Amino acid sequence: MIKEQMNKIYSSIDLDNIPWNIETPPNILKDLISSAKLSPCKIIELGCGAGNYVRYFSKMGFDVTGVDISEKAIEIARELAQKAGVTCEFIAADALGDMSEIKSKYDFIYDLELLHHIFPEDRNKYIENVHKLLTSQGRYMSVCFSEASTQFGGVGKYRKTPIGTVLYFSSEEEIELLFGRLFHVVELKLVDIRGKHAVHKAIYALMKRKNG
Repeated sequence: MIKEQMNKIYSSIDLDNIPWNIETPPNILKDLISSAKLSPCKIIELGCGAGNYVRYFSKMGFDVTGVDISEKAIEIARELAQKAGVTCEFIAADALGDMSEIKSKYDFIYDLELLHHIFPEDRNKYIENVHKLLTSQGRYMSVCFSEASTQFGGVGKYRKTPIGTVLYFSSEEEIELLFGRLFHVVELKLVDIRGKHAVHKAIYALMKRKNG
């Protein structure tokens, strides 16, 4: 269902009107580089959409791959990268599937506001896939809507957006419990993320892969 929904969004809505399609990378991504927490390496973005941040990291010297469930989003991402003269890879794959389309291991994986599209019953499968794609010393960053956010009615764990998607709003305790099984949580905090129309509260988690 989510695949068809996302293909419809990317096929029928201009990029400028897709709420999460923001070309300028958020400070939390830029800060990873400026603070020297992340230097050029092999990375992958899960839920890359039109590939805005994949192109950003490529320009910063990273070997970067973008993955999205929507074939239409990947088609757009490839076109935009070609127009920009940027070298990067894009793969259409379901992050809840077996991920057999992805053959490499990565030093760093990030998802930026993808996790709130994944409901609790599917999240263990998702983070197992993330764990599988990382190198033994790999790190992972995730950012998702906090239940403290006032967006889309301001109450409830499940909230429907104006474009018809349903999002799950997490607590910090949920996120820590979810990731703690497979990752060492290095940093977990509530952050402000600037969207197209307003600032919202999100949970930021930076982690290291557990081995064994």
